[in-house]
Amino acid sequence: MQVKINKNAYIILFLFAALLYANTIPNEYALDDKMTIYKNDFTLQGFRGIKDILTKDSMAGMFGSESHTVVGGRYRPLSLVTFAIEQDLFGGNPHISHFINILLYALSVVLLYKLLFKLFKPDKKQKWWFTVPFFTAVLFAAHPLHTDAVANIKGRDEILCFLFCIAAFLHILNYLQTEKIKELLYVFVFYFLAVMSKELAITFLFVIPATVYFFSNYPLKKYLPFMLVIVSGAILYLIIRVNVIDSSLSTEANSLLNNPFAEATISSKYATIFLSLLLYIKLMIVPHPLTWDYYPYHIPLVEFTDWRVILSIIIYVALGTIAVWGWRKKNIYAWAIWVYLATLSITSNLFFTIGAFMSERFLYVSLLGFCVVLANVSVKVLPKYISKKYILFFLAIIVGAYSIKTIDRNTDWKNNLTLFGNDVKISKNSAKGNSSYASELYSLAEKEKDTVKRNKLFKEAIPHFKKAIEIYPNYAEPLVRLGNIYYMMNGDYKTMFEYYIKVLEFNPAAKDVWGNSVGVLEMNVHDVPFELWVWKEYRRLNPAMFDPWFYAGKLYRTYTEKQDSALILLERALQINPDDAKVLKEMGITYGNKGEFDKAQKFLLQAEQKGLRDAELYRFLGVINGINANDKVALEYFEKALELDPQNRMYQQDIAVAKQRLGLK
Repeated sequence: MQVKINKNAYIILFLFAALLYANTIPNEYALDDKMTIYKNDFTLQGFRGIKDILTKDSMAGMFGSESHTVVGGRYRPLSLVTFAIEQDLFGGNPHISHFINILLYALSVVLLYKLLFKLFKPDKKQKWWFTVPFFTAVLFAAHPLHTDAVANIKGRDEILCFLFCIAAFLHILNYLQTEKIKELLYVFVFYFLAVMSKELAITFLFVIPATVYFFSNYPLKKYLPFMLVIVSGAILYLIIRVNVIDSSLSTEANSLLNNPFAEATISSKYATIFLSLLLYIKLMIVPHPLTWDYYPYHIPLVEFTDWRVILSIIIYVALGTIAVWGWRKKNIYAWAIWVYLATLSITSNLFFTIGAFMSERFLYVSLLGFCVVLANVSVKVLPKYISKKYILFFLAIIVGAYSIKTIDRNTDWKNNLTLFGNDVKISKNSAKGNSSYASELYSLAEKEKDTVKRNKLFKEAIPHFKKAIEIYPNYAEPLVRLGNIYYMMNGDYKTMFEYYIKVLEFNPAAKDVWGNSVGVLEMNVHDVPFELWVWKEYRRLNPAMFDPWFYAGKLYRTYTEKQDSALILLERALQINPDDAKVLKEMGITYGNKGEFDKAQKFLLQAEQKGLRDAELYRFLGVINGINANDKVALEYFEKALELDPQNRMYQQDIAVAKQRLGLK
């Protein structure tokens, strides 16, 4: 006879799950919160941004048109919608967002317990607190691997996906018992919300019917209504996704940080995937050490001869064998394996390249299979051989250890500095981890007014930037920032441009390099031979860019006798950007230096017509008009020049000479 759910279990599980993460409430934003919340243009608009969230790639709010560089595309709008709402209601308060994550997580644990209770159907002989559903829910709530999602606000997509999948499943069970159509409406709504939260919900198209099969004896015709409903929800999501993301699914990023197998052979790719799959099993059992960072090369590229890969293949073949063998027998362990394999499949890299070797949050749902196995062994197997008090002691140790680890791990997620600083010690060979920690130090240094403290932060960042480059030589961020550090600390512009040129060797259009170069060379470097060399290298690496032609031409015009060389460079700049008034001005002055005053006046007037207000431009027009005996016009231009630069004595002298020639006082 089935026992009713004890309401105390709901309260205990909710409070237990909430208290485990209560210490995340004081935390700030960290890691992926940047791209989903405080640097996401759509989220920051609040309610006004929801339309864009629903109609664009989930990365578009952060990366705009460059969101396609992330492999596979992302369409997970629901969590972003909640962040946008919070932005309007609470002003982007991270503490409120952490609190909401906790509530949603605790609610999902309660619903999981309710679902498992319906599936396992404990009898009256069992205490409610010594059942598979209760122990599974406790283990699931306490497992430290969930910190990667719950302690990171962005991880709400995982929480919502799981929450709505469980809610949909509960209403499917209600439908199977009552056959009420309204239950199917609930199923559609909750399942559609699940897939709109994260693509992982697609795997429940298998998990749900498989679970119904394992835990009931309904005829296949009973499956048809609810399967039509959830398949319809999945199809609707996919139609929206394809229309929103367009060709992103077929995009293959070449960057190592967006495609961890960019440098791998086919053999090493799949061998490394099996190594990652082995690490997943290890982390489920012993979740230590934990890190957000499984980017190249925290996990090294390996071959099938590696013993860990061989062991992984043996284990997964064994798991697959048990899963297939236990299907017809409706074996509980076979079901748990199917849940684990199905929910992990979509992020395993076996079928899609997902942008990282692995991630702890990818086990968010898959952990359910492990927790069920451990709970089932503890409740139904061990009591045959061991006293319950020893079993409870054993479970208390596991849950206690998991809980302590969870609470402690939450503190690492306080902010980027604590997270990156802690995890770089674990992911020592990760290019992204080293660069992320160094970049955080770099950002703090930029804000620091005390020079000694600023330079200390820079010096601490340097070895991590260099480590990132050692791992991934074509990593633009650490190369650019290393160059900036040498310049900001010591004024070493030569080293800075050596790093910049390295970046342009593999990324000729690097925005940071082009953006910084003009300002530094124009305003702060007074070394003409070096400047000319830099612009020559830039022209070699990206001849289509305007700046190296223009600024090299300007240097030749201003500081050398090679006016013809200046014209050649400036003419090329004008071909690239025919409407640039600055080029027209420089060409006019250059022709003036050559004594070709008609050409000089032509280009200078064109620059003026394009709206350029420049003292030097006006002065040269004044000079040319003076040479042509147009003293009145010359005076007007000299006065315009002085108006823009009132302290310039040369302009004052020009005016005096022009007035003298006009017979004016």
